[in-house]
Amino acid sequence: MKKQFYSVSVSIAVIFFITQVMFPSVLFSQTKIQKEVRAVCLHDYMFSAEKDSAIVLLENILDQYSTIGINYIACFFDLSSQVRDYDFLEVMIEKAHQRNIEVHPIVHPGYRVKLEGEIKEHPEWLIRGKKGEIYPNLNLANPEARQFILRKISGILQNYDVDGIRLDYVRFQLNGGFSYDKATCEAFKKEYGESPLEVNQDAGSVMWCKWIEWNADQVTTLVKDVKELIVKSGKDIQLSADVFPGREAAKIEIAQDWGRWAKEGIVDVLCPMIYTNNLEVFREAVKDAVATANGQCLIYPSIGVKSSHNTNTPDGVVESVKISREEGADGVYFFSGYSLKDEFITELKSTVFKDANK
Repeated sequence: MKKQFYSVSVSIAVIFFITQVMFPSVLFSQTKIQKEVRAVCLHDYMFSAEKDSAIVLLENILDQYSTIGINYIACFFDLSSQVRDYDFLEVMIEKAHQRNIEVHPIVHPGYRVKLEGEIKEHPEWLIRGKKGEIYPNLNLANPEARQFILRKISGILQNYDVDGIRLDYVRFQLNGGFSYDKATCEAFKKEYGESPLEVNQDAGSVMWCKWIEWNADQVTTLVKDVKELIVKSGKDIQLSADVFPGREAAKIEIAQDWGRWAKEGIVDVLCPMIYTNNLEVFREAVKDAVATANGQCLIYPSIGVKSSHNTNTPDGVVESVKISREEGADGVYFFSGYSLKDEFITELKSTVFKDANK
């Protein structure tokens, strides 16, 4: 009897091993797509500096979101803010988790920084223009600046029960806003023999093209390092990134090579910011993102409710959700909670998200 039981157990183990080896992608995809992600960006400046008032508003918003099945909050917050007497991210996590909503704090590596604290002590971390002018943005090609960003993310991982890390502004500024400080130029020259200030600054110059590619490599290095940091933390959480929808243009203009991030599996989720009311253009961008991901990461198209590029309508938002589903996206992301007002939630509740009422 024991021998027979042992034989059956071994057979089951062998079958399980074979299925894991032969069909890992199928098993993986089933766990990844079983739940449609419905995400919203919330900014801390929407809430009072007074804790009790902030909690009342936050709970009202989260309860309203629950009626349409929102299950993911991308949380924009300022760790260095001195105007609050409470920890906004901690409160957000507590109240969201009570409603089975994930919280993914947003980190902005390339965004405008405050010239204070550690940054004030290290002006060499900032971007310098071709004439030496200083910009209040961290130079993502500077290894020490990247380490500063990693320390901030490490603090979040250590101190908060987050469900992921979301990178926004993981890029240089528009129109090729790379840094021409001495250390960066020398690092490039050491590798290629010429400084970017010594070559013709146009697409006809092979070395200029190398300069653009080199900066994209530096941004990719940061993203890789963030992913490695998350893995080393032991937390089973996602790394997601907001990206410009035109992947080839993004690689050249802002050094954001997200096609590579998808191909190499550097990120878990990509959120192309498709802020347009033109549904045909929206569809093309979603289709391109899904094809680029090619199953290596998830795609949550970012739908602009109101952005610097568009002001949408409830019908337009609903149609964008439908298109995202039709083109095989894994969820949707609304930018932002500041604009996702009652009329949008009512329309979503009665159409594409009516299943949340069951």
